[in-house]
Amino acid sequence: MISAEVIKGVQELLEGRRVQQKAGEKFGDFVARGLGISARQTEILLDTLHDGHDVDDAIRAADIDPTAVSGDLLVQLARVIGTALGRGAPKN
Repeated sequence: MISAEVIKGVQELLEGRRVQQKAGEKFGDFVARGLGISARQTEILLDTLHDGHDVDDAIRAADIDPTAVSGDLLVQLARVIGTALGRGAPKN
C-alpha cells in the first residue's frame, strides 16, 4: 500500500506540472493521466518505486515504453517517492 506521504508528494509533483486531480478521480487514474500511461502500468510503477527499486527496474516491471514518458518526470517521481519514504522512516 502506498503511504500518505508518497501520495501527497506525487500529487504535488503532478500539480506542479499543471495536472489537477479531478473530483472523484482515483489516485491511480490521476497519476496515469499525468504520466500518459495505463492505470495498470501506473500501479506497477508506483508499487515498484515504493518498494525501493530504481526507475529503470520500475519501467521494466510496468512494461512502459521509456520513450513514451519523460525520463525526467520519472526520475522526479522516483525522487519524490524516495524522499517521502525517507521522511516517514523511523529514525535510529
